[in-house]
Amino acid sequence: MGTQDNFESRELIFNKALKALQSNEESHRMIALCGMGGVGKTTMMEQLKKAVEDLKMFDLVVKVVVGENTEITSLQKAIVEYIGNALVETAKDARADRLRKIFELKSEQGQKKILVIMDDIWKEVELTDFGLSPLPNGLKLLFTSRFENVCTQMGVGIGSIFRVGVLSGIEAKTLFFRICHLDGDQDELQRIGEDIVKKCGGLPIAIVTIAKSLRGNKKEAWKEALSNLQHHDLQDHDNIVHKVFEMSYKNLKREDDKAIFLLSGLFPDDFNIPVEDLMMYGWGLNLFANVHTLTDARIRANVCVENLIHANLLTESDVNGCVKMHDLVRAFVLSNFSKVKQASIVNHDSMASKRLLSDSCERILLKCTGMSGFPVDFNSTNLSLLILMDGYEFFKLPEDMHERMKKLEVVSYENMGIPRLPITFEHTTTLRVLSLRSCSLIDDISFLGSLCNLETLSLVDCNIRRLPSAIGELKKLKLLDLTGCVDLYIDQGVLQDLKGSLKELYMRASKGRPVRIFLH
Repeated sequence: MGTQDNFESRELIFNKALKALQSNEESHRMIALCGMGGVGKTTMMEQLKKAVEDLKMFDLVVKVVVGENTEITSLQKAIVEYIGNALVETAKDARADRLRKIFELKSEQGQKKILVIMDDIWKEVELTDFGLSPLPNGLKLLFTSRFENVCTQMGVGIGSIFRVGVLSGIEAKTLFFRICHLDGDQDELQRIGEDIVKKCGGLPIAIVTIAKSLRGNKKEAWKEALSNLQHHDLQDHDNIVHKVFEMSYKNLKREDDKAIFLLSGLFPDDFNIPVEDLMMYGWGLNLFANVHTLTDARIRANVCVENLIHANLLTESDVNGCVKMHDLVRAFVLSNFSKVKQASIVNHDSMASKRLLSDSCERILLKCTGMSGFPVDFNSTNLSLLILMDGYEFFKLPEDMHERMKKLEVVSYENMGIPRLPITFEHTTTLRVLSLRSCSLIDDISFLGSLCNLETLSLVDCNIRRLPSAIGELKKLKLLDLTGCVDLYIDQGVLQDLKGSLKELYMRASKGRPVRIFLH
């Protein structure tokens, strides 16, 4: 599996799990991969997914990442979007019933086989919420989880739970030195490396990360790495992993890389992070040194991402143009960097989230499901970046937002239904980036023309029907993205007024729909 191919401990488990997926026995309709964080469960799951697709064992394979903070509506939506359908129902039970009918239709009453993968389950979820209990004919379930008891509570038999453990000593050394590309005559580095591997406790994520950070480094760096790990208990995997991430972070040679790494940690677990968003937010927050154009910022962002992938601090995504961050890496970011005060809040009702909101944050990502507006008691004059996601109501920001958040440089709305943008935006002079994606903007957006320092404006899939003449007042605008805005009327002179500053204009089709532009 990836860098762990051909290891006996992995092949044995992989083959058993694959055989269970092939089996027609009732006891193998639900199977699970279990093991501690960072041991390689998701890696093995992805390899199983590829294997069953290559072998054409199933007519349809559906994957959804559950994660630590279960939000049923978002998971229902993710499943149906993976299949290629859409949910119009608003009630949870109605959505569940709709999912059951979709699965029955796709399976043709059990004539076709479907595999549903639920990755990274932290607590018991009700399968009825996803139309999966009782399990429809022709369907199988594959779970990954750190907790065996959670899987048994959900109905997985003991014989269908496959435990993914740490690597053996020989496998761990093989993996480490395979990544380091160490020449055979470097005896001292060989000895140091073997001691480092022992301190990693056979945990693949720790071995891969530290090996990548030491590859090509001098002997002194290897000695320092070993010294940093000397006082850690081999059984304390969490501390070992965090120390490895800390060393890998410190070994990043450029401040740009470190800044993009911290910014990436703001996104939710297993989120497909668009590199273009990292570029835009990095531009708006002035994270790139000696970069003066968006083209150069895009190049720099891509270089940063590649460096972070090589350091094993980011991973590639199967979504084009996106990257991911392992949940252990993200936990390290959010818990170890107070210099950049940022909070990623996916469950606003929790006490921890309320404490985060009460602090003086500089960056906030808030998932807004079930909320009607931004918390009224939040007041941060230091906030520079605000990302709001997944609001299904008429989500409102405070009308005195400008007074509360005078330092905002980047604002992003994603999938926010029909948002009510605060009119006080018109008084904001610090805002450099405004991104509105998959929102329905039914109001006149002329007041955005008063954002005198705005440099990038994205209105992707926002269904705006008119680009008002006031947008021509944005004399510093460098990027305007109108992707997916169909039947768009552009007021006379808008593009002419922007020609002095505008460097990038996008009017692409989205989701197969034709785009018609009418210039007035």
